[in-house]
Amino acid sequence: MTKGSVDHFENISSTGTEHKSLHSRINELEEHILGKVTTSDDGAYVILDNKKYPKSELVKAFGGFMNPGWAIPSVHKFGNPAPLGLCGFAYCTFFASLVNMRTRHVENDALNMGAAMFYGGFIQFIAGLWEISLENAFGGLAFCSFGGYWMAVAANHIPWFNIASSYATKEEMKSATGFFHLGWVLFTVLLVTCTVKSTVLFFTLFIFVLMRLILLTAADLADSHACEFAAGVFGILAALLAWYHAYAGLATLQNSYYVVESKPMPIIKTKKQKLLESNGSDQESI
Repeated sequence: MTKGSVDHFENISSTGTEHKSLHSRINELEEHILGKVTTSDDGAYVILDNKKYPKSELVKAFGGFMNPGWAIPSVHKFGNPAPLGLCGFAYCTFFASLVNMRTRHVENDALNMGAAMFYGGFIQFIAGLWEISLENAFGGLAFCSFGGYWMAVAANHIPWFNIASSYATKEEMKSATGFFHLGWVLFTVLLVTCTVKSTVLFFTLFIFVLMRLILLTAADLADSHACEFAAGVFGILAALLAWYHAYAGLATLQNSYYVVESKPMPIIKTKKQKLLESNGSDQESI
């Protein structure tokens, strides 16, 4: 709105021809130019300029879409790949964690290697490429990387890769595996820092994944069964949360009686943000 239009409204209100305030007249003009924002009868859609958008696509941060914050909607009309990638990660983590805990005295996780190679590995990698095509860099990085992680874990246990047999002693193999997990700890810290403004459970998911990797690193380097058991506990929790977010990305009012509502992380304002807000309020008062 130009200064001339504002002056025009002020002159009208001062002559008494209009009883509405300047603020209400400006709002009417904005509604006339921009159009009203309405919702559908069932409340599931927002109507903008005669176009319907699902409310779920306008969420600030939502684990069901592997979205840690505001993002520009993708122009591609593809399905949501997040549930697929989350389920692949959840299953392999769940199985491996049960073995870490020596559940029912099972210590051999060879049965998980097929799933680690194809479901948690290859399929999760494909889901990551799908996320990149939807312009979700965070989801693409997380899924492609952890897909590579599970394929690497499978390769470490498959004899014809000759990885384990290339080490002279089991102690050397343990130390190398500790270095392997340590690298993934540093990578996961990067992901965690990108979820501190997301939702509570989405942030918690990556904290559990980080704790699992830290404890696996300690278990390998210190040869500690207690750390391995604790890693299994955090792995189980991470798997359950991953399945929860997969459900969140699938459940809608059209197919379920329970739809996940995300709870955002608390906002911690920095000094710079407080300064900008104070400057903005000062300008509004002027």
